[in-house]
Amino acid sequence: MDQKFRAELVREITEFLEQNWPRAAGEGSTVITDRQLQAAAAVLMVSVVRADQTSRQDEHRALEDAVSQALDLDEETAAVVLRAAEDALSRGASFAAILQSLEAGCSVSQKRRLVEALWRIAFADAELAGQEEYLVRKIAGHLNLTTADIVETKIRAREKFLAEDL
Repeated sequence: MDQKFRAELVREITEFLEQNWPRAAGEGSTVITDRQLQAAAAVLMVSVVRADQTSRQDEHRALEDAVSQALDLDEETAAVVLRAAEDALSRGASFAAILQSLEAGCSVSQKRRLVEALWRIAFADAELAGQEEYLVRKIAGHLNLTTADIVETKIRAREKFLAEDL
């Protein structure tokens, strides 16, 4: 990936994280780009990894892979985006605003893919902790996915995890 493009991507994501998410969810509406939607997804993915308050190498590897695939980035750039997402969470990014942005800016199929990616991260350490399951279900609910969508994405993610593990 071209260094100029990489720097632009990181700058845009960082600015979006800093400027839009700390504010309350109800304050105005913002048109967000695909890149920004993907950055929002990265923040949610980091949140799932942190949900059980233990972070294993398997989860971090799955997280880097998921962000890399979602943003179509090389591993190094995906790691930078993850650091920006982690920084946003550390600075108290508004989870409600992130979910509102995703709910308003994503199609149903994008929401399903996001929730499936979150399930895959939750399964990455071969143990689905209660906190991880709760958080993924809560996110899916805020994205207005149906119970059927939640169950289907969970089953697909588990099947993919098991197929990779074999």
